[in-house]
Amino acid sequence: MPVFKLVVAFNYLLLIVPTYSLNTVEIVPNIISRQNWHARQPVERELLEVTPTPYVVIHHGGEPKYCYDEKTCSAIVRQYQNFHIDDRHWFDIGYSFVIGEDGNVYEGRGWDYVGAHAPGYNTQSIGICIIGDFSNFVPNEKALKTLNDLIKYGVKLRKIRGDYHILGHRQARSTLCPGTAFYKYVQTLPRWTNHPIPNYSNGTTTTLAL
Repeated sequence: MPVFKLVVAFNYLLLIVPTYSLNTVEIVPNIISRQNWHARQPVERELLEVTPTPYVVIHHGGEPKYCYDEKTCSAIVRQYQNFHIDDRHWFDIGYSFVIGEDGNVYEGRGWDYVGAHAPGYNTQSIGICIIGDFSNFVPNEKALKTLNDLIKYGVKLRKIRGDYHILGHRQARSTLCPGTAFYKYVQTLPRWTNHPIPNYSNGTTTTLAL
């Protein structure tokens, strides 16, 4: 084959063969907006004191209610919000985000607002709850992958610090949350810490950073 034809053939292959770089692939979780899960309006909002936040606090719903599709998960998230507003008298759903075993993220208070999920950490953390009771088993692979992707996405957006630490809800108060089985999993995560530093609004502890 003449040299000219070889060059043309090579250039043609370059055009039709896709190239990928692991460094440029960005995993963006599918976030269902408050509007799309039909959230109520918050009573009030307060901006986080520390951004990017140094902590991610992991929760489970604590009830044996599970969901594998957007419609069912949305209904459960609405139940969480109603309970938190009507029974707990909080401003809104307590969590920053909720994850279903459908693999979706449901926007709670979001990246920028103080949550009501972990005393001592509400002003300096993102609170993430996975729907269900995980006392005896861990969430499914979809939910765990989404949890990982959401945290990475928060770091990418500079909403979560690059040197963030993870803790389970039971490290902030006396509770079984996020469930015995799930908490054992949380403890295996690279950024889990056994020495978190709380910040209470009454001034008993003022340290906000790690």
